[in-house]
Formats: sequence, C-alpha cells, structure tokens
Amino acid sequence: MLASNFNLWNTCLKIIRDRSYSLSIQGELDEDGCWPNDALSLAEKNGFVFKADNPIKLLGLVGIYEHAQPDEDVPYWWYEDCPDIKSELVRKAFPDLI
Repeated sequence: MLASNFNLWNTCLKIIRDRSYSLSIQGELDEDGCWPNDALSLAEKNGFVFKADNPIKLLGLVGIYEHAQPDEDVPYWWYEDCPDIKSELVRKAFPDLI
C-alpha cells in the first residue's frame, strides 16, 4: 500500500523534474528562521504554472495538465464535463447517508 506522506515528496519532485518542469519553492522563513508553514511548491512548463502546498499535490496538478494537454492557459482548461464521480463513490461507500 502507498499512502500520502511527506517521505514521498522527493520522489514526486523527481518525477516532475524528469518530465522537464522547472521547480521552485515560494515562501518566507518564519520569524525564527524556520521553514514556512505556508510554503508553496511550484512547477512551470510551456507557460503554465502549477502551485501546491506540497509536492504530492503538485504532481497531481501536473498530471491533470498532462491529461488535458491544453494549447493555452485559458480559464477552466482543466475542466472535464463528466458524471459526478465523487458523489457516486460517496453513495457507494455510505449507502445509509442517502
């Protein structure tokens, strides 16, 4: 089993870098000079910028971009008109709620 955990961060960053994205981190050290709680991981490619609060989420955003393959950064380029899969899964997992 694989679960979301900070020990996956470097692997996610390597995957993103291997796919030719530029990587950076955005944020300010806190008043004690420690890692900022609100730091963002960024990936950039072909004029598209992706920001997430951790590299696992960043890899997910990159995956959406690679799935959609947009030509330009227009509003909602990532949207897919499809059934509400989340609601379907919730109904299946918790049939007594409906």
